[in-house]
Amino acid sequence: MRIRNTVLILLLSVLLTALAAIELPIQTGIPASVSVTGDVARPGVYTLTTTNRVSEVLARAEIESAVLPASQQLVPGAMQQNITGYRLPAIANTTKAVVFSNRNITLLRQGQKQTLDLLRFMRLGELDQNPYLKDGDVIIVNPVQSVVSLQGSVRRPGDYEHRQGDTLKDLLELALGVMEEADLRHIKLYRYKENFIDYELTELNAAGYPQTVNATLNMILQPGDRILVPANSEFRKAYKVQVTGKMRMPGMYYADGTTTLYDLLVMSGGPTSEADLGSAFIYNKLVSENYDPDFERLLKYSYGQMTWLEYSYLRTKTRQLKGKYSIDIERCWMSQGKEANLVLREGDELYVPEVLNGVWVAGQVRHPGLVTWQKGTTWKKYLELAGGYANNRKSQGTRIIRTRSGNWVKPTNKIEINPGDVIFVPDKEERYTWDYIKEAILIASQVLTVLIAIRTF
Repeated sequence: MRIRNTVLILLLSVLLTALAAIELPIQTGIPASVSVTGDVARPGVYTLTTTNRVSEVLARAEIESAVLPASQQLVPGAMQQNITGYRLPAIANTTKAVVFSNRNITLLRQGQKQTLDLLRFMRLGELDQNPYLKDGDVIIVNPVQSVVSLQGSVRRPGDYEHRQGDTLKDLLELALGVMEEADLRHIKLYRYKENFIDYELTELNAAGYPQTVNATLNMILQPGDRILVPANSEFRKAYKVQVTGKMRMPGMYYADGTTTLYDLLVMSGGPTSEADLGSAFIYNKLVSENYDPDFERLLKYSYGQMTWLEYSYLRTKTRQLKGKYSIDIERCWMSQGKEANLVLREGDELYVPEVLNGVWVAGQVRHPGLVTWQKGTTWKKYLELAGGYANNRKSQGTRIIRTRSGNWVKPTNKIEINPGDVIFVPDKEERYTWDYIKEAILIASQVLTVLIAIRTF
């Protein structure tokens, strides 16, 4: 009995192995001859199977890129018309404007006519808009006759082929919905009048979409309509602010419309033991990078071509940081935001340097470099510690450059030197014989001009 069972099990195993090795034919569908015509690059008869869909045969026929007919394109003259005080969103002034098409495909099947919208299949997955093929099908790709435009805070903005009966809801669905910041209460509809030159602006309220569908969303669109979905600039409003230097947690932070400098100091962990809050500063990077046409103009001039005021402005611009706030950050921190505080804006950057317990003595001294700062030490003493003047220094030209303000000041016996300040001793100005001759000629010409003027009167 055991031998018989063993034999049966072996026979069953061999049978199962043989069945697994047999390759069963794959169902490929019934052959179907389909005619494709219309706006395609390769019209003709194609043989596929009944397991293929309309989109697959059109891919072989190569649908031409959809273009807006010339009669429907905006021309510069029409764009200049402004009836309601608003200007219509422009379409590129070209002979061909690409649009999202494939929305008017005609399928003739056994005497029945059906219009397919392949874009709804591709965007929304609607299978009934892309049916399986049948033998004898005739597919006609109709050229784009008219478009509607959807721009603004939608996921797929652009120009869409218009189908009779399209609603605002249909268009928003084809655009895969709206962005989170879209302001659906103030949608702009630009609609041309019959002359296709003048237009009217209507504001639409589609609040609640997509959960709620109101009458506005079911409004029938007309060929040539232009729809703009604006963005709400206050939606999840947050400013990017940067903290660098000697703070416990430097980096990028987000601020709303009420976040202050003190809040930022707290968020970034406060200053480290090495921080020099007295020399810290905050500036707005966006303001700093703004183009200054007058400054760029002065950069092209030589010293002799500028007035004294222009030259002073140029020097100040190169010495001081544009966009820097005039605020005492140390006082803000010590008062816990009760003093010297400000509300942050987009692009603000806070920099807290390390304490520099030294004074930089630069220029025409024997040993230029950093000299250890000591409270109450005069500027002359720092010069002595740096080896004193070199032979090529300019007499009466020494200046103190303040580390906190960037201002250049003349040294006096009462001036207090702070850590980080720069004592600058400039070179002696080199002058040549021709420079003296030019000055003499200039003075002589001015004197002669005065004498002539006196004799004339």
